[in-house]
Amino acid sequence: MSSPTKEELLRKIDDAPLLMTMDAARKKLRKPRGVYADQILLMLAVMVLAIYIYGLRSLAVCICSVLCCAITDMIGCFLCKKEYSFKDLSNVAYGMAVALMLPACVEYYIVIIGAVLAITVKHIFGGKDNYIFNPAAVAIAFLIICYPQQVLMYPELGTELPIFGAIDIPHVSSIESSFIKNGALPNLSALDIFVGNFSGPMGTTHILVLLVCAVCLLFRKSISLAATFGGIGSMALISFLLTGSADIVVFRFISGFVLFGFIFLASDPQTLPVTGGGRLLYGISLGVIATIFRNSASIEGVFVFALLITNALSLYMDRLWFNIKTVTKQAFSYLKNNLGSFERMSMDAKQGKTPALSDTQEIIIQPVNYNMPPIDNKVTKVKRKKKIGFAEMKEGIADLFRKNKDNSQKTEVSHGDSKTDKAEENKTED
Repeated sequence: MSSPTKEELLRKIDDAPLLMTMDAARKKLRKPRGVYADQILLMLAVMVLAIYIYGLRSLAVCICSVLCCAITDMIGCFLCKKEYSFKDLSNVAYGMAVALMLPACVEYYIVIIGAVLAITVKHIFGGKDNYIFNPAAVAIAFLIICYPQQVLMYPELGTELPIFGAIDIPHVSSIESSFIKNGALPNLSALDIFVGNFSGPMGTTHILVLLVCAVCLLFRKSISLAATFGGIGSMALISFLLTGSADIVVFRFISGFVLFGFIFLASDPQTLPVTGGGRLLYGISLGVIATIFRNSASIEGVFVFALLITNALSLYMDRLWFNIKTVTKQAFSYLKNNLGSFERMSMDAKQGKTPALSDTQEIIIQPVNYNMPPIDNKVTKVKRKKKIGFAEMKEGIADLFRKNKDNSQKTEVSHGDSKTDKAEENKTED
């Protein structure tokens, strides 16, 4: 295993405060299983109203969507060699969300396509805890593009729909479509708005019930307060500044998938940022992008497209918030230490806290220790080596030869003396 490079180590050091902040934020969050359980219970309440208005076909559409999601997840886990967990409630939540954003008269094959696509997208990005796009939003966006007539046309209120078989009833467009085509607001009273007395997807028109669901999820901490109110607040503010009409602002929230999406899709624990500041930026980005799409695009259901773009940006919201917080702290610290320093020091001088100042502020530079050795004020001479020229080199070589010749002569003389000594010793012995 190769050792990390210098750039990687520096990157880890820079990211260490951010990772510590994210770890601390994760400990305060609820587990995804509890969040999905709360969403399923409240979506069941919305489904009961859809059954009351359109009949048992609404229940059949929801069951079909949930079963397709569960079966697709089992197949995906088998192909990826992963263990399927029956405790994973995300499949049920996504299946119900897909069904409630469709009309009650939708064909079953479209429901199957949407449910299979939602869970397939989940496994494409690695399965649980790895995907970055909300599966239900991906499925609805695909169905709007491919099957606009079947997905964006709705039965009239109170129409009893058969569970199976062809549905030969007149279809009507939603209030969002009529506003896009005609440019006029629908004639709805406040009671009609709260009760949901207008055509639309079978789970997104019950405004009062959706508001109650939002309050319950907020108390249960199953949706992000920062993301939800950041998105709703930014969308309402920008819409009011651009149009100047409060009626248009209200209309934009009750039409399409906006209110349902903010409650059940935008706060998906798998796609939300971790920190509170990151979630606030996430919600504001979602509100701004949805408003821009609504003003510039002439299609319905733009909220799901805005949500997919915001999901892609969600990976960088925590880092962006950390950088904003760091720069803000540095700016406030600089202003606190430098802004009005002369006046503050003058007041301290009058109170006797510091020496009196003249009309110009004295600048005192603090000593800095650079880990240098102590100075003993002694001058040491440095012996510089002389440069050797050609003549000096020639003389050095000649001296070397003379020394070698003298040494050889001395050795010969010493050898001769030793021979004569030996000869004299031999004579004396004889």
